[in-house]
Amino acid sequence: MSKLFFLSFSVCTWFMLAGFAYAIEITPMVVTFSLNKGGNSTSSLVHNDLPRDIAFDIQIFEIQFSEQNITQEPQLVALTESPLWVFPPSLYLKPGQAQRLQFKWLAKALPGTDKSYQVSLVEQPIATHLTSNSSKLRLLLNFNLVVHVDQPKLRPSLMVGPLSIEGANITANIHNIGAGASRLSDYELKLTNVNSGVLLQRILKQQLKAQGYDVFFAPNSLSHIKLPLPNTISKGSLKQLHLELVE
Repeated sequence: MSKLFFLSFSVCTWFMLAGFAYAIEITPMVVTFSLNKGGNSTSSLVHNDLPRDIAFDIQIFEIQFSEQNITQEPQLVALTESPLWVFPPSLYLKPGQAQRLQFKWLAKALPGTDKSYQVSLVEQPIATHLTSNSSKLRLLLNFNLVVHVDQPKLRPSLMVGPLSIEGANITANIHNIGAGASRLSDYELKLTNVNSGVLLQRILKQQLKAQGYDVFFAPNSLSHIKLPLPNTISKGSLKQLHLELVE
């Protein structure tokens, strides 16, 4: 099943070296910007808190979802001439240094759907002087950012699949057949009994995101969501339930 759970929070990758914590910090690792007249741009900050120099090459991939087979995993397609501009194309950071990665849409034509890209920071080996006590084995690090390109005029169209129960959650698959992207946090969620019309559960916009949970609905994607299970709902009553996402 194609599932991408993109959370818009600051993320650090931590290492423990000789009892101390070191990190490569990328803030944020998921960014979104809108394509207005003239195009907009956004950025992420890369900070090197490792006790050594580090160098990265930048690679750009388009995240493609299959319109013909919604259960197919999303594919990463490498781009040599990307419409998404990333600057600089490579990074060299000494310990304690930070640099911003700039993202901008350069193509004159606008895409037919909202787009998502993976921007990979691939560490490159650096020739350094090693003492006799130094290890010659070094693990090269890779980091992936996600960039969402949004057009406000393009709208999502979400189809809610059958409901099921997984542990303490009600779950459903959401298929976005629209040209625009959205997030679970953009909607108020209503769970009602279709026979009586009684509202059994209401989840306000941003409520789940405030608890650290959000789901991104890309065009043509099939996403799996989980909602807290009300005490009044049993597995046998699922056929009488209706889940509505209200903007």
